[in-house]
Amino acid sequence: MSETSACRVAIIGFGPRGFGCLERLAVEVSRRGSGRPPLFVTAHDPRSHPGAGPPYDPDQPDGMLLNFSARHVNIWSDDNTLVPPGERLDFVGWLGRYHPGWAAGDAFVPRRLLGSYLEEAFESLRAALPPGLEFRHVRGVVRDLEPAGAGWSIRHDDPSLDLAGVHQVMVATGHGTWSANRGFDAWNRELPDAPGTRRIAAVYPVVDRLSRDAVPDGAVVGMRGFALTAIDAALALTEGRGGTFEDQGDGIPRYRGPGGREVTVVPFSRSGLPLLAKPGAALVKRSSELTDVWEPLRRGILEADGLTPGALLQRLHRAGLRAVAALGGGVSRPAPRMGGVGSSPSSGPLRVMERSVLVASGLLPPDEGWARGEAWRQAYPAVVSRAGEGGMAAAFPAAFARLACAMERYAFGPPASNLARMVALASAGRVDLGAVRAPRIRAREDRLVLVGATSSYVLDVLVNAVIPPPGVHEATPVLLKLVRRGQASRAAGWEGVMVSPSAESIGRDGAPTPGLSIVGRATEGWVLGNDTLNRNLHDHTRRWAQRIVGESAVAVPESSRMTAGAPNG
Repeated sequence: MSETSACRVAIIGFGPRGFGCLERLAVEVSRRGSGRPPLFVTAHDPRSHPGAGPPYDPDQPDGMLLNFSARHVNIWSDDNTLVPPGERLDFVGWLGRYHPGWAAGDAFVPRRLLGSYLEEAFESLRAALPPGLEFRHVRGVVRDLEPAGAGWSIRHDDPSLDLAGVHQVMVATGHGTWSANRGFDAWNRELPDAPGTRRIAAVYPVVDRLSRDAVPDGAVVGMRGFALTAIDAALALTEGRGGTFEDQGDGIPRYRGPGGREVTVVPFSRSGLPLLAKPGAALVKRSSELTDVWEPLRRGILEADGLTPGALLQRLHRAGLRAVAALGGGVSRPAPRMGGVGSSPSSGPLRVMERSVLVASGLLPPDEGWARGEAWRQAYPAVVSRAGEGGMAAAFPAAFARLACAMERYAFGPPASNLARMVALASAGRVDLGAVRAPRIRAREDRLVLVGATSSYVLDVLVNAVIPPPGVHEATPVLLKLVRRGQASRAAGWEGVMVSPSAESIGRDGAPTPGLSIVGRATEGWVLGNDTLNRNLHDHTRRWAQRIVGESAVAVPESSRMTAGAPNG
């Protein structure tokens, strides 16, 4: 294929979303007739695991589990006929072939296995690319995208990888590399100078960042964050070092350390509120049978006139109460206020976590917390449709953001098994919740000290277990440059950028920026629910590929040339 006569497409970031972009281009190219200009596609990503991305790195420990069940994952489009059916497996089918012990639709599987599934899918797709599409992986970090004539130039940290003359750029950077967190850098600069406390800016990859060299045995570890990343970190520092959990038959295991001087983890966050556990398979099945509860809820959200976040909350509350009653639970509290969801100061974090595990495991009947989470999970596709792309989230950005943030704690927490492990670690003294809610941080001699309501902790290590949020900010420098230059623009009231239904970046002037498209976390607020592997929740990638392949039917001028460094993959 001649690169100079091709329509040249660059995909920036090549995790699951970038894989989806390549797959959709391949499907669309295979459908068009012969005699069309070819596509030359480059994927720009520094990682050695194309398709997987940082959250699903195949080298992670087994204790790091997905917080969604395996049955929700199928990386392949329904209409992909390029890859043979035996290689085009959904995740459960792939697990049945290679890891049958995990091959249950409702299983919460180690993330490394999903990474292996995504890697294998990439190799299958790469081997099946149609004539008329050539692909190359450029293994480098992109630092800027610059308009150049009728196209774009891609600048890397390594200038030998720079690429010019690109006609279409798709930014699909997702979580980024997770190797740096500029939000932590800004927070860290406000802390006292205390060189005796080692500071670790990010958790992943845990095998490097939380090794014994980085976090020695016996250390007191302050953990900034109390959500999924903090759970991963706590398990890596305990189970990952040889600790074990023994089933006691009551839903909460007993932790036994490996001996020697163990690490003590002291998590803290602004709210101090824990996530609730995802329901187990039996409770999921019982809830899914409540069609007379959930179908009217979804239909009402889609059809209601003038729906506000407050009215949505009331609908969720009523549906949740009905579901609890149908399943034999009981809730008598009034509907919550928007700003106070789940903020009762009388419920300690450990008690809330333990109860959540027992409800999720079917050892206690469904309660108020389960009702809120399940109503949000069941309504979510309808909420995404009604609130996104200029809908309710744009009309009421602050109120909707508060609602979504509160409900995320109830609906999208860890598997019950992992939250049960956190309860066990707290019971064994390996996770200490004495400073969990917004402690003061001071310096004592050369160490940082966490000062809680009743306890204080001299820290050997401070770990940042807060990943960068969705949207465009200092932690996404390439996207931030596009916003500052007016080639992308944020949705009102949100950090995420606006895009067209086919993922075109909407510039400061309100018009699509030629040759620039964006999908995923960078669009959160305009598009909702980007942290998902559900290919059916959004259609931007499919429409983007149809647009790109359709536009490539117009011949590319021979004077528009691509220049690049040596290929590397």
